[in-house]
Amino acid sequence: MGQSGIITESYKGKENTTYHDIAALFKIYRAVSWNMQIRINQLNRQIQLEYGTDVDDFLNKVYQAGMDIDTDIENFEPRVEIINRSNQFLKLIDEAVDLVRKFHPHGERYYWVLYYSYMSPYKAENIDEVLDELEPHFPKIPRIHRTTYFRWRDQALDVVGSVLWGYERESRQILTHFKEVYEK
Repeated sequence: MGQSGIITESYKGKENTTYHDIAALFKIYRAVSWNMQIRINQLNRQIQLEYGTDVDDFLNKVYQAGMDIDTDIENFEPRVEIINRSNQFLKLIDEAVDLVRKFHPHGERYYWVLYYSYMSPYKAENIDEVLDELEPHFPKIPRIHRTTYFRWRDQALDVVGSVLWGYERESRQILTHFKEVYEK
């Protein structure tokens, strides 16, 4: 069965020759999401300046006209493809988290722990800030203890990891993509 997370070649366990480190994936989630927004805004601005429309309308017009994006607008194709692939990977992660939230017995708890720990646009300065953010979502608990938070976080990562790594091919693509994008 093996572990859960991003595939790395450094782990040589008895059960599996690859190691999945879900925590590493969530640690870069916020940065990937931020970079996606920057790229989308840059591409939107460039298309707005050159064509007087946003990227969605531009692509719709291109496809409706029967143009081949690979040959007719070569300078946009790589940027659009990178944005599209990154967006698909973020959606894969979001869908796994949503699936856990909707159907796991502790899904709501796990969702909020992952959201404030890794997915929210604002990165908390420390664990106490995360605990402060979690407090309104758990009114029956006066204050979540730090050890409870870490236990919930680890459980949430394990559950989402088990959902994500059911898609072995996509997980390899995620690792390859993020290595290419963030090693530059």
